[in-house]
Amino acid sequence: MKSDTRVSPRVSEPNNKVGRSGRTRTCNLPGQPPTDRESKKAVVTGCSLLLSYTAFLLAPSVFLGDAFLPPRLQLLDERRQVVGDVSRHSDLFVIMRWKQGERAALATYRRSPSRLHVLFEMPPAGDFDHEKQRPLTPTEHIKLFGRRLREVWGDQIAFVDAGHIDDELHKEGLTRHPLTELLERARLAGVAACPAISLSHSVTYRKACRRFVEWHPEFPICVRVEATHLDSPTFQSDLRAMLDDLGCGASRSLLVLDFKTLETSVGEMQDEFVELIADQIADFPFLHHWKGFAIALSSFPAAAKLHSGQVKEYPRTDLSLYEKLISNPKGLLRTPMYGDYALDTSPIQKPQRRTPSAHLRYSTPRMYAIAKGTSVKKPHGYEAIFPVADLLTSQAFYAGPAYSQGDSYIDGLHRRTASTGNAAKWRWASTDHHLTSNGERIAEIYGLSRVLELQHVSAPPTQGDLFAIEVSSSARKSETR
Repeated sequence: MKSDTRVSPRVSEPNNKVGRSGRTRTCNLPGQPPTDRESKKAVVTGCSLLLSYTAFLLAPSVFLGDAFLPPRLQLLDERRQVVGDVSRHSDLFVIMRWKQGERAALATYRRSPSRLHVLFEMPPAGDFDHEKQRPLTPTEHIKLFGRRLREVWGDQIAFVDAGHIDDELHKEGLTRHPLTELLERARLAGVAACPAISLSHSVTYRKACRRFVEWHPEFPICVRVEATHLDSPTFQSDLRAMLDDLGCGASRSLLVLDFKTLETSVGEMQDEFVELIADQIADFPFLHHWKGFAIALSSFPAAAKLHSGQVKEYPRTDLSLYEKLISNPKGLLRTPMYGDYALDTSPIQKPQRRTPSAHLRYSTPRMYAIAKGTSVKKPHGYEAIFPVADLLTSQAFYAGPAYSQGDSYIDGLHRRTASTGNAAKWRWASTDHHLTSNGERIAEIYGLSRVLELQHVSAPPTQGDLFAIEVSSSARKSETR
């Protein structure tokens, strides 16, 4: 008969019983200190529970199964069924800064049959934050990522390059690498964020990426290959070694040929440049095995010098180069999707406190344009944007208020029916128009059906929520460009 080791409240002595192993088992009275053996067992049990809980936070579906996940994480795990969508060459790719104005455009741009895929570059902390009304600390910069990404991108897959915050400043106060913190905070918010990596990233960054590959085998990663990497005689062996080190094959990776800013001289030698790109694509390892393939390039000026009251146009060679590249399918072994850097190709630097000048950026399939006004210092203030909108809307290339929500806002500035906003809102309007224009043009190139219904919302709710907080005149002075 099985021995009962329960303690009776009437027992005044320790109740010693002999267990199945022949060892004496002691049941202590309430309030009586535990034995050494029981203390050690409690410590081991506590450590096991702590490790299990930590692992549960990182990968809850492993412990509970998909049916028991919270709703947001259930939606996230459902993305397993669509991660192959990055394989369509008729889609669109964009590399953009993790800044309020740019990311807000993801919630408002007009969709097209060419679906958008996004890669965020995380700049260093220190930019003025309109929600907090102050610059963010490095820890806040990272911890707010998941919620803010979900606000603009929902549960769609986004790639993240955290190379610019891979330093001791941004690691302070964190128990894991900044990349891991970003990705796991996004996952807990119900967002599918995946890492982007290149041969230039550090050893610790690569380890963080490898952890993601091990923890989340259902999701892809993004491999960025820059022009400087292609020039290396050991490029192919270096790339193979990196994939082996990550434990991630090409079939699970989106490859991005990252050409960044094009030199002006490229526009005069388009045929030679296109032939060079086609040759590099032909020599690329695992060419037909990559999950997705994109080429990113832009001729938007990295540094533009304009006078107040001036509109300057720049030839757009990136899109024309792409059209030339895909115009000869027999000479192209695999067709990449088109990608660019939205309307910012300047080098990522540590934030600097500057007083912004009122300006608007614009794009068409054939050109880029910048309209510049005065500084927002007194006496002009943020009303300096009004004459800039007047200048832009008077140009022949302006698409009109019905083209996109960004164009509607610019027209509202021209008519003085829209609020002045701030530097982030001006960048939102420019980026919203640009993403809408890119999507429409790529869909036209590949003969996809055009979205007939044009949205024209005078006060877009999502964008309005993101910019609802007015910036005081004293706080605005601390904004960065």
